[in-house]
Amino acid sequence: MQIGFILILVIAIFVAIFSIQNGTPVPVDLFLARYEMPLALVMMACIIIGAVIVLILGTSRQFKKRSEGKEMKNKLKTFENEKLQFENNAKAMETEIQSLKDNNAALIAKATEFEEKLKLKDDHIALLTKEIDEMKTKSNININEGADPNSNDEKSEA
Repeated sequence: MQIGFILILVIAIFVAIFSIQNGTPVPVDLFLARYEMPLALVMMACIIIGAVIVLILGTSRQFKKRSEGKEMKNKLKTFENEKLQFENNAKAMETEIQSLKDNNAALIAKATEFEEKLKLKDDHIALLTKEIDEMKTKSNININEGADPNSNDEKSEA
């Protein structure tokens, strides 16, 4: 900032020296009118008009940059809010996934328990079926022993 001020001060000194050395009047044609003014005054007017034009263009550029900056800040806030929302959704989904995994593990344990009970019941049914078959075999033997051997022949002849 100080270098810019020093540079402007040096330029102003050169312009002042130039205007002092060139104080003779010169003709100036402006549109349809003709004026005679000192060269220093013409140069000062041109410098002032140039400075005003640069000031106007610079100011408009600054306003444009500021509005772009505000727009970018608003977009950044929007993106940060969306990011926060996505992070919250991701955390909720992770929690839900963990809950589903826990439920899955519980269901697998229950299924294993039911399979074991089913196997025990199948074994019990097989044992009972075996006992029934043995009882049938014993009752058939008892029935056959108590029957008359001739009656079996009569049944086979008929």
